[in-house]
Amino acid sequence: MAVTGNSGADRARGLLNGIPDRFQEFCKMDQLTFVDLADWLVEHADRRDPIPKEISVEECMFVFLDIAAQGSSFRMASYNWDHDVKLTQLIFLNMLEELCKLREKELWSPACPDFKQSRNRWRVLRGSRAGKSRMDGLIKIGDDRETGDGLEVNQEDLISALTAINNFIYEHHEFYS
Repeated sequence: MAVTGNSGADRARGLLNGIPDRFQEFCKMDQLTFVDLADWLVEHADRRDPIPKEISVEECMFVFLDIAAQGSSFRMASYNWDHDVKLTQLIFLNMLEELCKLREKELWSPACPDFKQSRNRWRVLRGSRAGKSRMDGLIKIGDDRETGDGLEVNQEDLISALTAINNFIYEHHEFYS
């Protein structure tokens, strides 16, 4: 990470270079897997223009994981990463789209655990049941119930993105073991 000069980048650097157990608790993966996933995204992802170039892929992944793995609201994540709520939402949506591409592009081992087995690592899904979304397939995430700044996202896309991360973690665990 070559980014300097903002508190989001400083926090990202602190997580990457910090205590492995804290990193694992926050990201639900080890640092090597995280870096490999960031490298994949750099190679294959399309960054949206409104996301400033100063915000690294790693920081974008941390923002996504703050919401998906930690269950933070968009307002809390924007505070944590020193971005406004709209930018935080844009980062989340961009990462969601790119992780869905990961799911489509990469071949996965049939030995990877089923999503149901690792679903509990994703706090964003705690309030919903797979396959039980609204009639339009959308679920609301990242809402703090005070400001109403959550987003409605397609539940299948969210599960696809989280499945991609689960499979990436599994594949790299096997590789590094």
